[in-house]
Amino acid sequence: MTAIRKIPESDAAEWKARVELAATFRIANRMGWNEGIANHFSVALGPERYLLNPYELHFREITASNLLVVNGKGDVLSGEGQVRRVAFYLHPRLHTLLPRATAIIHAHPPYATAITCVKNGRLDPAHAIAMFLAKQICYDDQMGGSVDEGEIQRIVELVGEKSVIMHGMHGMTTLGATIADAFDSFYFTERWAMYTVIARQTGQELHALPERLFKDTTVRDKDLNPPAQQAHLNAWMRVLDMDEADYKS
Repeated sequence: MTAIRKIPESDAAEWKARVELAATFRIANRMGWNEGIANHFSVALGPERYLLNPYELHFREITASNLLVVNGKGDVLSGEGQVRRVAFYLHPRLHTLLPRATAIIHAHPPYATAITCVKNGRLDPAHAIAMFLAKQICYDDQMGGSVDEGEIQRIVELVGEKSVIMHGMHGMTTLGATIADAFDSFYFTERWAMYTVIARQTGQELHALPERLFKDTTVRDKDLNPPAQQAHLNAWMRVLDMDEADYKS
């Protein structure tokens, strides 16, 4: 296990990012989204500084203080542990080329990944979740090999202004201006995928939401504070506080 490195809590912005990112790893473990010790979440702390999970750790082991700080090449700037460079390579380029992508979550949740395993797999707009996410999803039906600069440019052009990437034969990535945004999109896309897979198993015709109901924004409950995405993550963090509060350490 990597050594725990204490971060001065006076560095409030970084500490908050560490706590929230550690929480998303613990939630992902509870939800069965992770693939062993694979998959990776990152947060841009500033130019050429990214929070990232160490290669060796299971999501259940991750804490706020044992996350790594790495540069765009994947070199460790602080913390102890290894970086799986082939996995991280795309992240700093997305953080840089898509400035709204402060947070990136990549994992293999079972239902969304099942959709990506179907040729031309798509989510059916049969559930109300589609109202807020249908316009946010892009489908990448190509399973790339090595991620070179040409592949990065192709992905960036494909993503455009969207925030959810369904990777054919692979898994899912979400982008967010905050950790809560990326987490919320991931959570609800996986829920939508679950409903799609289960509904298809009935063999019956599915409903289709009218396209006029699809929103151009993911904003929900706009008159409430904090925003729905942050309120959602905050609620999960309170759940974690009850029986695995060490994520905050």
